[in-house]
Amino acid sequence: MKHHFSRRVAGAKRSAIRELLKLTEQPDIISFGGGLPAPETFPHEEMAEIAAEIIREKYANVLQYGLTEGSKTLRQAICDWLKPQGVEATIHDLLVTTASQQALDLLCKAFIDPGDVIFCGLPTYLGAVQAFNLFEVDKIGVQLENDGMDLDELEERIAEAKDAGKTLKAIYVIPDFQNPSGITMSLEKRKRLLEIARREDLLIFEDNPYGHLRFAGEPMPSICSMDDEGRVLMMLTFSKTLCAGLRLAVMLARGDLMDALVRAKQPTDLCTSKLTQHLAAQYILRYGLENHLEEIRPIYKEKRNAMIAALERYMPEDAGISWTEPEGGLFVWMRLPEGIDTTDMLQDAIEHKVAYVPGASAYVDGGGQHTIRLSYSLVSPETIDEGIRRLAEVVKATIEAKQVAAGTR
Repeated sequence: MKHHFSRRVAGAKRSAIRELLKLTEQPDIISFGGGLPAPETFPHEEMAEIAAEIIREKYANVLQYGLTEGSKTLRQAICDWLKPQGVEATIHDLLVTTASQQALDLLCKAFIDPGDVIFCGLPTYLGAVQAFNLFEVDKIGVQLENDGMDLDELEERIAEAKDAGKTLKAIYVIPDFQNPSGITMSLEKRKRLLEIARREDLLIFEDNPYGHLRFAGEPMPSICSMDDEGRVLMMLTFSKTLCAGLRLAVMLARGDLMDALVRAKQPTDLCTSKLTQHLAAQYILRYGLENHLEEIRPIYKEKRNAMIAALERYMPEDAGISWTEPEGGLFVWMRLPEGIDTTDMLQDAIEHKVAYVPGASAYVDGGGQHTIRLSYSLVSPETIDEGIRRLAEVVKATIEAKQVAAGTR
């Protein structure tokens, strides 16, 4: 039956992260794989009260079809929340999507033809890579530095692509606590990136799932807040800040760009669930999203601290191992010595009852074999310590085996 498949689906691969999520169902495996939010951050009691009320009293509205653009109540609540952050928007600038993964899909549908170029980080979010692959995007990777994308290299890649006669469309970035690296882009680089996009007439796809989960350092303005031309399209998800099961996100776009996104969404799903939109809207209006964020940030800070402490405690010293120390978000990025293949090492890790995401899946240039993404969001600090202890045993054994094979021991 394979001859019935479209070219796009025939070439698509399953998500490494989604496959790893299956491991979380095995109680004896400590998984640092999927970036699942901590269940203790879900305001379940408040949500239960709101759900019961709106279903009983407003069922004719909330259980009905809705606008493609999304609930006006929810969009206005988000506009009001964004304003103190320097983002001036009206409800006409916001599109509610079924989580940010749909937003990535719609960006490709609305603006990308096969072979068009999108520049992205090395590494970058695997879910974005999947969306880009499905739409046959020419993905050009740019190395990340400690303060974000290497913009000198970006300019070189832009020049090379133009010389090759390629059609350049967009730059995809996660400026805050990037997935998977945990790196935050500096203010200087945010401004320069916007200038590059203006000069080259490129769109910027600003993915901002973690920016409001900062628990250390100083807040950074979004690239969107500095854009006066409407070339930045920003995605915000409620999956990490409220409840992942709501499957809600919003995309901010202006004018013709928004119109194109609405036209791309209508044949996709007509509208996002009206029920979950009203759950989110009522929660924001009654309890305040910022109040909720203030409550959950310390939870992730404690988990981050536990992971950093465990890495320092258990990982072998002087072995060429390093890791990031993010000021927010959900992920720590670890680099092992060159020559270690963390995809091959994963099977040994699973035998030791610990799991992670091999970093190679986040590289669009075939690199990153010696890297690992570790998510600290789901498990307790005590479990993090035990999981890193197990992982360190695997890392030590792998390094020693490679040294023996190389004849250095």
